[in-house]
Amino acid sequence: MYYLFIIKNDFLKNYDEEYLYNILKKLKMLNKKNYSYGISLFYNICNLFNTKVIKHYIKSKTNLEYKNNKFYLNKLEYFEIRKSCVIINSERYLRQILCIFYIYNKNIFVCSFDKNKHFWLKEKLSA
Repeated sequence: MYYLFIIKNDFLKNYDEEYLYNILKKLKMLNKKNYSYGISLFYNICNLFNTKVIKHYIKSKTNLEYKNNKFYLNKLEYFEIRKSCVIINSERYLRQILCIFYIYNKNIFVCSFDKNKHFWLKEKLSA
């Protein structure tokens, strides 16, 4: 499972990739009683996705099945566009799908918390 976040330019300039990953991982695992702190920290690091625009674009450019707020690649693989992040439920590298998000924003940071991996989308797509 992969999570895509739009990172603010101010944060990009001041912190390295490993630090960013560790903060996002801690936010994901944050205790519910600390949500207000977590939300405040999240808004200092990340921009929100315009879900309406992206969903419309994907619906117009692909033939993916859309139901229950998810785009299905097949019966088991899907991605969900939330305001805070995009969640891709797949173990495969989905270059075509990732390109859509790269077109939307160049500052996308990708995390796989269960595999302890992370990368900048622009670096992965340019390779």
